[in-house]
Amino acid sequence: ENECAEEGGGAEGDLEQISGYFTVENCVDGMKTLVRDLFGIDMVEVDIPWEERWDVDTTATDTISPDNDDGGLRKFEFHHEEERPLGTMYFDLHPRDGKFVHAAHFTIRCGRIRENDEDGSCDQNDSNNIRDHQLPIVALVCNLSPSSSYSSSRTNNDAILSHSEVETLLHEFGHGLHSLLSRTPFQHLSGTRAAMDFVETPSHLFEHFSRDPAFLSRVLARHYITGVPLSERRARQLVAGARDFRGVDVMTQIVHSRFDQALFGDRPCTPSLGGVTSTEMFARLHREAGIPHAEGTHWHSRFGHLVTYGAGYYG
Repeated sequence: ENECAEEGGGAEGDLEQISGYFTVENCVDGMKTLVRDLFGIDMVEVDIPWEERWDVDTTATDTISPDNDDGGLRKFEFHHEEERPLGTMYFDLHPRDGKFVHAAHFTIRCGRIRENDEDGSCDQNDSNNIRDHQLPIVALVCNLSPSSSYSSSRTNNDAILSHSEVETLLHEFGHGLHSLLSRTPFQHLSGTRAAMDFVETPSHLFEHFSRDPAFLSRVLARHYITGVPLSERRARQLVAGARDFRGVDVMTQIVHSRFDQALFGDRPCTPSLGGVTSTEMFARLHREAGIPHAEGTHWHSRFGHLVTYGAGYYG
């Protein structure tokens, strides 16, 4: 009971209370800690030149000032003592009109080892060519909770997040690091442009830290008002609660993989070939797996991985 009072009150397992411990800045601190402790990398935030911003209309006369940090685009550079500069990562974390509505990692420029330039030489003074390496530039694009939902006195940079949003952010950060740390002479094989069954490994590795009780209580979860860290006992309860429906999660993934095969397998489901519609097939697979399905809906129409990853996504 005393612990609940110290940690902001609320019943055990109350996600609304626990979410007060997760903010964007806590996540950024956690990322800095992870790359430093795991790889000896310094992650440093730097100013963004006005011409690099895509979160505002830089040609408009009535747009915001570059000195007015509204928690939009952020820029981080990564350095290693031996490797020197490693690349750049942009964070575009909060929703705005016309923006991509999901969460993803985008490669702006792939990294690659280059032996020489087109003229047969290699300019060692070129900042983009440190040690004959084209430095990668990547962007993490999410739609996390904006701070305006909570208090006008708080900055968007310190927006309060749900635990699920923390998982998403660390997942995409793993993808970003995969692109930054990749070493290949072929830029189209760089980073996440790798074998499909490995693509999700770095992302899931970093997502794991959002469910590590020791890391949660030591670094990632501090209350946004008091600064008090989440106790390890409470963190273990949070992690245990996330496992309650693990079986449903696994069965849902099986439904998705079977649905992919139903669409793109040897005998695709389509009325033109004498089969059922995709919506009917999606509902049937849910029923066969014992997974609830809302009749009359077609969630699969927004499931982009069906036409990008394909069945390899589930490997």
